[in-house]
Amino acid sequence: MDISEIIKSKLESIKELRRTLHENAEIAHKEFKTQKIIMDTLDKLEIKNYKCAETGVVGILNEEEDCVAVRADIDALPVNGVSHVCGHDYHMTVALGTAMVLKEIGYKKGVKFIFQPAEEADGGALPMIKEGVLENPKVKAVIGYHVWPELPVGCVQAQGGPSMGSVDDFHIKIKGVGGHAAMPQHCKNPIMPAVDIIQSINLKSRNEIDPLNSHIITFAALSGGTASNVITDEVLIKGTVRTFDNDLRYKLADMIEKTSKLCAEKYDCSAEVDYLFEYPPLICHEELSERFAKASKRILGEENVLPVEKTFAGEDFAFFAQEVPSVHFRLGIAKGEKGIHPLHSPNFTADEDALYYGIYSVVNFIVSEM
Repeated sequence: MDISEIIKSKLESIKELRRTLHENAEIAHKEFKTQKIIMDTLDKLEIKNYKCAETGVVGILNEEEDCVAVRADIDALPVNGVSHVCGHDYHMTVALGTAMVLKEIGYKKGVKFIFQPAEEADGGALPMIKEGVLENPKVKAVIGYHVWPELPVGCVQAQGGPSMGSVDDFHIKIKGVGGHAAMPQHCKNPIMPAVDIIQSINLKSRNEIDPLNSHIITFAALSGGTASNVITDEVLIKGTVRTFDNDLRYKLADMIEKTSKLCAEKYDCSAEVDYLFEYPPLICHEELSERFAKASKRILGEENVLPVEKTFAGEDFAFFAQEVPSVHFRLGIAKGEKGIHPLHSPNFTADEDALYYGIYSVVNFIVSEM
């Protein structure tokens, strides 16, 4: 059967499903209406499904010893009230459309559909993994994707290796001795080491880290004190670290902690570093990604399958990619006036014709390569 024609025959109902999901957008850990829409859709397809990580859903097509998985994140953002300005309504619809098509063609191998909550918050991938989403049946590979602004409809980006950065945050609390600003000799002003910490870490990262090994250290917040005539006794620095290299990730964490404490000691102050390891870098499987790119070129054309442009933005799909071979591709959504605003923007839009290409790319890869 012609997969392309099957998708086209279902496209209007698929678009209606996307609109329903869009109209019922919910923030992380509150995706109860979304969960019901997904489960009701899978029930109509007679695909076994169950809840996971409270608001997530797992669907299983065909009971096999192992399977390939398709992952879609399901939460929205508190923008324009609550809305899918990161395109997760498209992600869910591509997964559900894939399920519809595979069911229609009578696909016989095992496929698991993972609808993951809380990607925009503290992450739902790791809780699902801990609850056994990659087992029973055992997942041998995971396919993920993200809609991508400014990438034209009909195009995808895909390649192996790192594509999205790690996401780690740090809080540095510097404690000194406060007092009257006119008598600084009686105080230990924590603002001084705070400035030194920022300057020293920036300098060390430039001089001690290979400049070809990309990373970002951003100091995003500095707070302390409330009056011009009072020296505060505490200052708080907040920032984030992004890299594509796990070894460098831990090296930077160690550097930030040691430098912060040494700088504080110079001024007879103390520093407490709370370093939060959140998402690892997203590193896709080389061979699997190459197979996906080749399969996509056969149906989309050589010129419409492009290499990935790396970004330091994070994605908790990285946890799946750490566990099993994974491919994560970007789906073009730009057409005319749609799909030109960035992710998370209150003006974010996408062209619905992208759904056809997303479903076609995933189904084609599963049928021809898995």
